[in-house]
Amino acid sequence: MAPPTVGVIVADPAEASRHGLVAQSDRLDVLDVLRGIALFGMFLVHFNNYSSDGIGLAGVYQESVRLLFEERFWAIFGMLFGVGFAIQSRRAEARGERFVRKYLRRLLALAAFGFIAHAVFGFNVLLAYAIWGVPLLLVRKWSLPALAAVVVLSAASGNLYQIARTTYGVATRSEPVFRVEEQALADWNRSFSQANSEAQDATAYSTVFAARLRHMRWFYAQWFSFLPVNTFTLFLLGVLGLRTGLFERPDQHRRLIAALMLFGAASWAISHWLLPAPPPRLQTPLVPNLVVTRLEAGFGVIREMWLAFTYVGLVLLLVARNPVWLGRLAAFGWTGRMALTNYMIQIAILDLAFARYALGLSVTPLVGLAAALALFLADAGFSRWWLARFRYGPLEWLWRSITLGRWQPWRVAASANRAAVATSP
Repeated sequence: MAPPTVGVIVADPAEASRHGLVAQSDRLDVLDVLRGIALFGMFLVHFNNYSSDGIGLAGVYQESVRLLFEERFWAIFGMLFGVGFAIQSRRAEARGERFVRKYLRRLLALAAFGFIAHAVFGFNVLLAYAIWGVPLLLVRKWSLPALAAVVVLSAASGNLYQIARTTYGVATRSEPVFRVEEQALADWNRSFSQANSEAQDATAYSTVFAARLRHMRWFYAQWFSFLPVNTFTLFLLGVLGLRTGLFERPDQHRRLIAALMLFGAASWAISHWLLPAPPPRLQTPLVPNLVVTRLEAGFGVIREMWLAFTYVGLVLLLVARNPVWLGRLAAFGWTGRMALTNYMIQIAILDLAFARYALGLSVTPLVGLAAALALFLADAGFSRWWLARFRYGPLEWLWRSITLGRWQPWRVAASANRAAVATSP
């Protein structure tokens, strides 16, 4: 049998069994693999963040994670959300279905998961996804040049906002008054963050939960939450990637993928080693100084985060060169197909393991590395076992049922079940 189209699981259980996956003709294998890689990277980052300061080899590992992994895998996850949105929108349009109402139900359900993740476990990503998923509806039919322009503006929006806000404040209240106000606001935010962090470190969960609710109220009122600078930018990049065929036909876009990989690596290196760190915002004169320093720092367009392009591109090129890589990376694919379930399991484990109201563990960086590897492997094994028996992960099934407004089929057919448990080559 000829190899399947890159990234697509063919509707033949025998072919699907080569990768240890259930055959579903409307899935892109490579997206599941990338989601699994993103989850694995976040495991490494989270355990590293909870580890004590390391020295020697442990210190080198700890710094390597900060340099190469932090924000990069979260960025991959964000781009993949945009890819998923573009796929859902296109399929609904092809079938003549009403998309907006169903999609809004999907976001409402995601917001519920996000509230649990933030309020109960202290992780804030999913609720922001639900919020910024709404404006995607406004741009879903825009042309590629228009989307590219919005990406640049979105990435630079934080800098544009700070310049506009400072300009307005100086013009209406004078520079000395604005400086005093800004310093007072910075002091208040610093004091709140310190007090809230201490409250979240309490031994009583009731105190922790109340502190997390206060943090949510503060967090979503900050400029970085109501501007598209991060989350929406990543969503748009995913939409662009899908619309240009990078994920469905990477074999036809090798040069573009390689160029994006080089840009991502160069942006990361330039931002980390060459661009200066922004000095204090209150240097005089405020507005000219702010404009110059933001431009010198890349204006939000040059970022270390774009190293994620290099990681995504590497996977796409491997799969484009030989689809057998989908089988070699199948453990990530199993995990990625249950990304929501596995993410919620991950943050629950992290909170229960390290929070003082629960186990309150303390680990070295290398022990954290071993724990991250062990838990990811357990996640992959559990995901494969589950998907051999059920169509979706537990939370994916609930999410899909809410989205479609009816309970979805739960178990897989016997033939697909046998294919899913077949051993990969």
